[in-house]
Amino acid sequence: MNWKKNIYDSLTGCAALCDETATNASRQADIENWYRYIFLNLDCADLCRQVAMLYVRGSENTRLLAKTCIEVCEKCAEEAANFNTPETQQVYAMCQQTIRSCVNILDMSHQQTLDSTNPSTTPSSLFYGIDLRETLYN
Repeated sequence: MNWKKNIYDSLTGCAALCDETATNASRQADIENWYRYIFLNLDCADLCRQVAMLYVRGSENTRLLAKTCIEVCEKCAEEAANFNTPETQQVYAMCQQTIRSCVNILDMSHQQTLDSTNPSTTPSSLFYGIDLRETLYN
């Protein structure tokens, strides 16, 4: 899969912002009001980071984790909307952007599936006259 830098940047940016925000929220005087927000930010950061790694690697499991990332980002954004600070508004906006990036990953995976059933290009192994199946099984 060919990956797009803006999708990767969105995922890693969300991970960094959510990590930073969780740290800052843990310093609040009324921390008990921030618990859910802190833990959702940590979950969001972990998932975004993992999806970014799978996405760049071209893993077949990227799509599975992108679906989960959408759900967690939605929860994180909803919780951020409960607070009225510039930082939580930034988290809300970043999570919305990351949701769109994950939807793009799902769309790209779907398009790749369609392309593989009706390929328009010749595999590079055939271009070089090498059939890898013979190499592996002989």
